[in-house]
Amino acid sequence: MKKNSENIQLSLSRNENRRVRLQRLCSAYRLKCKELLYAQKEIERRNLELSAALCEAQSRLSQINSEIEEELVTARKIQEGLLPKELPEMFNLKSAAVYIPAGKVGGDLYDIIITPRRKIAVLIYDVSGHGVPAALIGAMAKMLFAHYLEKTDSPSDVFHHVNKDLCRFIRTDQYLTAFLGIIDPVTNVMSYSRAGHVPPLLYRYGSGNVTRLDSKGFFIGHSALLSIADYSGETVHLEPGDKLLFYTDGLTEGYNGRGMLYGVERLKTVFAECGGSDARSVIDRVVEHQTAFREGTPLRDDFTVLCIEVGDSEQLLSESGFSPGEEPSILVLNRLEDIEEVSSVFLREMDRHGFPDQSIKQFKICIFEMLTNAIIHGNGGDPRKKVLLFYKVTDNEAAVSVVDEGKGFDFGSVPDPLLPENLIRDHGRGLFIIRHYLDEVTFNETGNRIMGRKFHRR
Repeated sequence: MKKNSENIQLSLSRNENRRVRLQRLCSAYRLKCKELLYAQKEIERRNLELSAALCEAQSRLSQINSEIEEELVTARKIQEGLLPKELPEMFNLKSAAVYIPAGKVGGDLYDIIITPRRKIAVLIYDVSGHGVPAALIGAMAKMLFAHYLEKTDSPSDVFHHVNKDLCRFIRTDQYLTAFLGIIDPVTNVMSYSRAGHVPPLLYRYGSGNVTRLDSKGFFIGHSALLSIADYSGETVHLEPGDKLLFYTDGLTEGYNGRGMLYGVERLKTVFAECGGSDARSVIDRVVEHQTAFREGTPLRDDFTVLCIEVGDSEQLLSESGFSPGEEPSILVLNRLEDIEEVSSVFLREMDRHGFPDQSIKQFKICIFEMLTNAIIHGNGGDPRKKVLLFYKVTDNEAAVSVVDEGKGFDFGSVPDPLLPENLIRDHGRGLFIIRHYLDEVTFNETGNRIMGRKFHRR
């Protein structure tokens, strides 16, 4: 009995121990479940916080992207505003240009400016970087170039002054490269300077050869180089039919799908092939050739191409009535609205050389009459036709020659307005006034050129 009792007690003890252990396990399990539930809720709470933060970040990123897009649109508008809407009418020169964007705002800019000395300034420059900073620096540079071209016809001097000013204004690491050529349309001589820009190419019409117009010069606007920056000046004589190809490095740095660079040699080859064509055809062929080479590979950078075609200045001068030794200046116009501005250039020269006010006023009446007749009667009011005004003013005389693109007229048949039968006729009065106020008045054989001289009697 005793043994059975002990066995029962032992069995009860074991059961109690199992129950206690089970209770402990259950308590531990319940505790672990609570901990897991708490952790799950904490994870859910954290997920909600992260989700909210992510949404906020995405919203902020979207806002930033929107702001960047707005800035890029602004930069693009600035850049487009700096590009010429149309290239100016030029004596003895024809031009064509194209700007090819790469999908982002670059700093490629160009301009053609007729200087106060009636020379043709051809400018191309490329600002480092992209976006609004590049656009703003480009705008600042454009104003500075225009300002100094009002004062000098030396490209190296223009670069020197623009570099000095930009280094003072720009507080970033950005800079620009540039090439400036100033062409005298009477002599066909171009003076030029290069500021770290890719050298333009010159196509010689007579031989078909293509060469590079190189010169030494530092970047513009890099303050670290201000103390050592220097720009050399060079000159080149251009012959009738020669062409100049200005471009930015985005053109030659285009790649194809095999990683091959377009390069300068390919550009020289295609330019040699199409250089005999007109300026617009040259531009079209160069862009077409580079596009075909890339085989659909996107551009890595914007590029600009500008082509200048040189005419025969000697032939035009021979038609002007001036002798080659006189080397007159030339003005171009095709609208009545241009007469005031064009005339003022010549009249200021008369004033500078000491002509009396009465002579200046008389010549003003004559020039207005000459130009009005050339535009309305000579060219028939066609704005596609040009009127050339050649002029030369010295201390002794002022001379003007007006040439239109019309068929001319029989100047000998113009009626005398002083005769009684012609008093009510409109024709002849203008020519009568011109002959009355000027000391010499002559025409060419075809009658599409009138030339007048007035001497300075002291």
